[in-house]
Amino acid sequence: MKVICFGDSLTSCGGPGGRYSDILQDRFPELRIVNRGIGGQTFVEAKERLASDVLAERPDAVLVEYGANDWWRDERPPAVWAADLAEIIERIQAIGAKVAVLGVFGLYRDPTSGQLREKDYGSDERSRAYRELERAVAESHGCPYVANIQQDIIDDRCCWGDRNHPNEHGNRRVADQIAPVLTAWSGYQERPVRKQRLRTTRDFWDEAVALVPAQLAAVCGERRLSYGEADALAGELAVGLQRAAGKARPMVAVCLPNSMEYFLLYWALVKIGGVIVPINPWLKEDSLDAILATVAPDVLIVQGRGDKEILTSAGKRPALPVFSLDDDAAFGGFASLFVAGAKPAREDLPEDLPSIIMHTSGTTAAPKGAVMRHNDLIFNVMTTINAQGFRRGDIHLLVNPMFHCTALYSSLPAAAHQQCPVIITAETQPDALLSLVQRERITTFLTVPAILQRVVALPNLARYDLSSLRVIGYAGSFMPVKTVRRLQELFPEVALHNFFGLTETISATHVLHGDASLERPDSIGRTLPFVTARIVREDGSDCGPDEVGELLFARENVIAGYWRQPGRLEEALVEMDGRRWFRTGDLASKDADGYTFIKGRKKDMIIVGGENVFAAEVEAALMLLDKVKEAAVKGIPATGVRESLGELIKAYVVAEPDSGLTEVDLRRHCHKVLPSYKIPHVITFIDALPRNPAGKVVKNELT
Repeated sequence: MKVICFGDSLTSCGGPGGRYSDILQDRFPELRIVNRGIGGQTFVEAKERLASDVLAERPDAVLVEYGANDWWRDERPPAVWAADLAEIIERIQAIGAKVAVLGVFGLYRDPTSGQLREKDYGSDERSRAYRELERAVAESHGCPYVANIQQDIIDDRCCWGDRNHPNEHGNRRVADQIAPVLTAWSGYQERPVRKQRLRTTRDFWDEAVALVPAQLAAVCGERRLSYGEADALAGELAVGLQRAAGKARPMVAVCLPNSMEYFLLYWALVKIGGVIVPINPWLKEDSLDAILATVAPDVLIVQGRGDKEILTSAGKRPALPVFSLDDDAAFGGFASLFVAGAKPAREDLPEDLPSIIMHTSGTTAAPKGAVMRHNDLIFNVMTTINAQGFRRGDIHLLVNPMFHCTALYSSLPAAAHQQCPVIITAETQPDALLSLVQRERITTFLTVPAILQRVVALPNLARYDLSSLRVIGYAGSFMPVKTVRRLQELFPEVALHNFFGLTETISATHVLHGDASLERPDSIGRTLPFVTARIVREDGSDCGPDEVGELLFARENVIAGYWRQPGRLEEALVEMDGRRWFRTGDLASKDADGYTFIKGRKKDMIIVGGENVFAAEVEAALMLLDKVKEAAVKGIPATGVRESLGELIKAYVVAEPDSGLTEVDLRRHCHKVLPSYKIPHVITFIDALPRNPAGKVVKNELT
């Protein structure tokens, strides 16, 4: 039986593999389901292409979905749309095919009450009038009728790519509305695949294992695991972790470099509803003490004796089991945690169950443990796919530290959701990374600016075959404009994405891509769908275009709280206009077109003689000079004859090798691009800026 899905963007949206037709094809493999959806079309265009796109295909059945764009355009009355629908049905039935009518103006299910009610958005007298006409046309022609294929996704932000178009997650529930029609027509029962509502990241993993067990899941060095192989190992490891912890849902602290073991630990804990606590190995003993005291993990995993700081902290807790990847008799062996052939008992997991406790950087204060729940992660995955344009069939490079948000919040769960492999590496040298891109045919490369700066500095990039790359994304610190320009020259066919988010936000919040990366390379972009931000003055009023203020995010875009620190998150919340907002401490501005520019941390604002100077602005100006490799700016107390200025601007500059850069060169350059009060008073040349593993400059180490 051949079924054609004939409609507008609501038929075509969701991307390859994610349209409702693709989901129905997986559920009804006995049928041949063809998608003929084209965005933006009304009934006028539908009638024009009906003969070529539908009738000529000689289908057995057609799902007709139109009306939304006629409503948007408001060029003709609803009665005319209904007449067009009747004509289309009659022409299809004339060739002996069945027809079902799919509507979008019907009632929707309120997620709070579970009751059906009228839509608030995209609804008016015209839409309601057409709904009744649509129903009457379908009934008079003997056609099955679905009043609103989006009945169960409205008001669920995880189900949409934007306000009007469902993503793959939403299209699963759209398919739920249509499946009974196909069963009635064909007599086939739908397979129970791509069907359940995704409530936890375990659902991502289970589905990948069920549908594509032989598909490559992860590569690290010479080790390669399919989803089926990785699932068996993760199950054995999960049972071992439960036994070591003495509980069904253990909390496991992991202090490891990027590795296959990290990958397996992540999914082992997801399978049993445990919590992973990534540990940044650069943290000092006092910060590690604070983390272990607050989190109180059940198990700690380390590489070996070289992890001195975390082992010193762990030594103060003799009851804490420690397992090492290295073969070291002083600790439990990581290999001993795998219980051969074991499978963990399967328990229902609530969607608001904590999954990750991700600590803030902890470079200047005791780290705080941001709690990411499964439902937060699902929203983040949908946002990541939207922001980065991830596709089924991608091969993702995972070079960001696995104790970092990008890796655990986004890369791992998004890959599983789309049944893609991740290529894991702890390597940071550009030649090794590009060799890996070439060997594995990697398509997406998300990293920190520091690594991309090394990439563009490599001589003779042409020796690598990088034609598989289609996305390069960067986040975590300031990206020099000249590096963006150079990436554009070297990779003209690759999409460049600058993305932004915080440990406390449950998803990326901004992305810059497309032509905007050429026009505004110093911007973090626009807010993503279902992310609400504002930039405010000290008095809480909204800043105007290009005015600098503090960046705030709506409460619903922020984590539930910090682990075992009740009230701590609330200290950063403020109520404005009857809504709660999270104060980030970041200074930002937004231009008239809605693009946001980060000016630095509020604490990094330097006040020179009563004038506000934003460190990021001076750093960006310094980086415009080709001879400057890196630069950081901070305020220092003004003394002597300049004491009345309050603060002075001190610049720390890393020169390009063999550039011959001098202080005179820098001052001449600054006089050309900065007003006099923003020119650094003190310039110091250093070999490298101190950075944490996330690529952020640690300014308190600059003296």
